[in-house]
Amino acid sequence: MYAQRIAKAREQVQSLLAEVKAITAVAESENREFSEDESARLEAITGDSGEITALTANIDKWSKAESAINTAMVQINAMHNSQSVSGSASAIKVPARARTGGRLVAFKGPEAEANAYASGRFLQATLGNHSDSMQWCREHGVITNAMGGVTDSAGGFLVPPEMEAAIVNLKESFGVFGRYCRNVPMTSDNLLVPRVVSGLTAYAVAEAAAITESDATLGQVSLSAAKFATLTRISSELSEDSIISMADFLVREIAYAHAVKEDACGFLGDGSAGVGGIEGLTTALLAGSKVAAAAGLDTAPELTIEVFQAAVAKLPQYAGIMPMWFVNSAVYWNVMARLQLAAGGNNAVDLGNGPVMQFMGYPVVFAQTLPATIAASTKFAYFGDLSMTATKGNRRGVTIAADSSRFFEFDQIAIKSTMRYDIAVHEVGTGSVAGPMVELAAGTA
Repeated sequence: MYAQRIAKAREQVQSLLAEVKAITAVAESENREFSEDESARLEAITGDSGEITALTANIDKWSKAESAINTAMVQINAMHNSQSVSGSASAIKVPARARTGGRLVAFKGPEAEANAYASGRFLQATLGNHSDSMQWCREHGVITNAMGGVTDSAGGFLVPPEMEAAIVNLKESFGVFGRYCRNVPMTSDNLLVPRVVSGLTAYAVAEAAAITESDATLGQVSLSAAKFATLTRISSELSEDSIISMADFLVREIAYAHAVKEDACGFLGDGSAGVGGIEGLTTALLAGSKVAAAAGLDTAPELTIEVFQAAVAKLPQYAGIMPMWFVNSAVYWNVMARLQLAAGGNNAVDLGNGPVMQFMGYPVVFAQTLPATIAASTKFAYFGDLSMTATKGNRRGVTIAADSSRFFEFDQIAIKSTMRYDIAVHEVGTGSVAGPMVELAAGTA
């Protein structure tokens, strides 16, 4: 449903970008400024409330909706295959003493507090071996594994769907790479995904002459799921007054940790064991997919518009490509925003409104795992379409296990969360030609 809308919106954006390039090319070829009609049209297309901004917002909204539907379907299937079903949040009454005075971060929607309370009861029962919470979970169908004589040292408790949904949604909110790259499910530890390496070639043919043959070349993207985990500990004495805030805290921290790691692997992965063997953009892209500022332009105040223009010029115009900037917020404000505000024609109102979250007509996405400061040769930003560049294989969602023996002397419980996935950056360009993603670097000292 949403895939068709997204594809159509991307085509519209490409058409609008082509129109912008055509208008710009005419003005440049005639060596003149934009006419009044041309300026108005460019503003209507690329302005803060222009057509591209509206289309990009819709694409982001529809992508999130499609992701939410896919997540919900996975949870529904998991619930269908399990022996018991989680209780309805609408039937859960949250005691007044357990209500939180602050705003919940991880749990969203009208039933956020009830879902957080159910998750807290789950933690209290499985991690704290709390008999009242065990009974409460039985009555409300929250526990999805046998509760008789809980032995949490065995680990492997199945997380309630409400809690897992909160972790997944929050991870997508924090993380950038997994949100914008291509995502595929992995039904086994290893998966081969087909890709087109090269297409057919058209030749001019003389009358009665033989036609030169050409073949489309297909390749494969190899994915091998790696395990990523967090380990922390909490007190075994979980009071009912604190279980909502504890559930919200754990979900938030688990989601944030996995999102940060995912971004680190996708953008900065060097192929080492510390990143599950993943080679990210900074390692995988070849020379043709890279641009660098001139020598001596090696700090944020020194960078000029030319390196950004070079990146846009280098990016191929593949059919359906949706390029955007990926950059740390500090670099955006110190470099890109500075260049926008320094452009001619600004007045007090413009400066008061600040720069738009677009640069040179393309959306800006903050990726905080990228460098916040710039020195000589720093790879500080990426420009292109991540969905065409990289694929993430999702083998397993979040699972939580507990062990009451590891920190027995502290009366604390160890909590472990794990996920399994792999990331492959496969469209890396060549030594002289860029792929669908271009890397920007500062100049040498």
